[in-house]
Amino acid sequence: MSSDKARRQRIVVVTGGAAGIGAAIAQAFGHSGAFVVTVDPVLSLDGSSRIADEGPTTAQQIIDAGGTARASNLSVTDREGVQTLFADLVEEFGALDTVVNVAGISRPTDFAAGSEEDWAAVIGVHLDGYLNVLGAALPIMVEAGHGRILGVTSGSGWRPANTGAYGCAKRAVAALTWQIGQATPAGVTVNALSPIALTRMITGARSSAAGGQSAADARTGGLSLGAAPPPENLGPVGAYLGSEEFSWCRGQVIFSNGAEVALVTPPRLLEVCRTADVSALPHALAAVFPIAIVPAEAGQSTNGGSTPRFGPVFDEPAPDSGATPSSALTCLVVTDDPAWGNAISAGLTSQGVSCVGLGAGDAAQPVSTEMAEGFAASQQLAQAARDAGPFDAVVVVARQGAGAEAPDDSWQQILDEHAGLAQKLLNDAGWARAVADHSAQADRPVSLVMVTDATSAGGRSRAQAVAQHARSSHTATSDRVDAFAISVETVDENERRTVADLVTHLVRSPDVAALSGAELVVASGWFGLRSHPRPAATISFGGPAIPGWLDAALRSVVNESAG
Repeated sequence: MSSDKARRQRIVVVTGGAAGIGAAIAQAFGHSGAFVVTVDPVLSLDGSSRIADEGPTTAQQIIDAGGTARASNLSVTDREGVQTLFADLVEEFGALDTVVNVAGISRPTDFAAGSEEDWAAVIGVHLDGYLNVLGAALPIMVEAGHGRILGVTSGSGWRPANTGAYGCAKRAVAALTWQIGQATPAGVTVNALSPIALTRMITGARSSAAGGQSAADARTGGLSLGAAPPPENLGPVGAYLGSEEFSWCRGQVIFSNGAEVALVTPPRLLEVCRTADVSALPHALAAVFPIAIVPAEAGQSTNGGSTPRFGPVFDEPAPDSGATPSSALTCLVVTDDPAWGNAISAGLTSQGVSCVGLGAGDAAQPVSTEMAEGFAASQQLAQAARDAGPFDAVVVVARQGAGAEAPDDSWQQILDEHAGLAQKLLNDAGWARAVADHSAQADRPVSLVMVTDATSAGGRSRAQAVAQHARSSHTATSDRVDAFAISVETVDENERRTVADLVTHLVRSPDVAALSGAELVVASGWFGLRSHPRPAATISFGGPAIPGWLDAALRSVVNESAG
């Protein structure tokens, strides 16, 4: 940093700064001497109404403590308002140094519950709101050659939590962080905090959960929230992660409870298996899945690294049974892409699965040529079941839009490719809800396979959100629904048959239930299994004050994980 930047007062914006973790971080910045702007419309927990004034604002508390601050009642969902606010700060003070985006609301949603309005509201604040913040702050910081952005994700976005819209949005925020954080120019960093504290969001969720505290803890993937620290404990670590001291780090998600920090690593490949020039891929999949894929998902690690596990399975022909495979299964194939509809249907029917088409494609029994959007999918699937009978499986393939043929990997391109993602996540959730409703109404198990185009940055974030949502399918549906997620990361049309064979295996094989929620991926010449995000290493320091050695220790953790 230049001497001029070092001498002047830092300008810090904290969204969601009126209460909880946001207020704690804002006050920590205020104590450090920064000029702090809190951005918060001061709404009820569900974002539906304003809260009456109760004592001094966070900004006033900073001022009363000898600092400088001001408050704005702007919402992060107001894109133009956020852009104007940031531009006005630059005009007034000459800089925008740090933005911390804590803003959020909570409404009751999960895999099988919650209205479309509630889903849209939660995703709108947590994802679209953050995209608005990034879109307004990054151009300013890039032009200045300096700036720190700290997003806020959640353990609900990387643990197997049944938190519906919140978990989907927070996983998308994490996925966006891992991507855009590596694309910003020197001097500008984007990272994310994954905090845990006893905020009003958590206390509200625990008190409203049917079944009491144990049910609330189950919604978090087994994480007990009763021992969560007060939000004040997160102030120092939040301010540190948005400080110049942390300027060496980019594109990382850091968990903290105020007494510890941990690096949360992105999904990583655990198993990769060849699909190019395989004699009979369905035959190979039948061998590969029980030996490698299922154990890797269960243990989140490969069992390879020893003697060969499969022999010549990739090159040997399928055994001749002398008969066409038979099955009593019926699958609904839902897509807006005829090529995908035809490929999936062909793969399924070749293995004896009866196909019904919805949307595009040449399935033998088309029931509609249009895909419903949002939660109207439930009514459309119910009508299809009335016309064609109940389904054993539903496969959904919706186009995201491929990335540029020659991507420049710029932060602007990554942001552009996330445009409209909130609506796409709402559509994905709509089909998950439709399958949950159909399974409950028919009182039968149903497999759901979500195939996501992940050839763009937004598509990759979407695929991760879909996988995160799938992880809660069992617990939310009394074990009736198995949800599988396949991320397609190639534009190679030949791999459509690979995806079709993979889908067919997931639909027909009885030994794949353990893969419900697994993150499967198809690329050119191979398919694989990715791990779930998880802490790589944890640093315990007691907190909430940040010890002088923490930065060096965290730098070692990040560097070793990257290496």
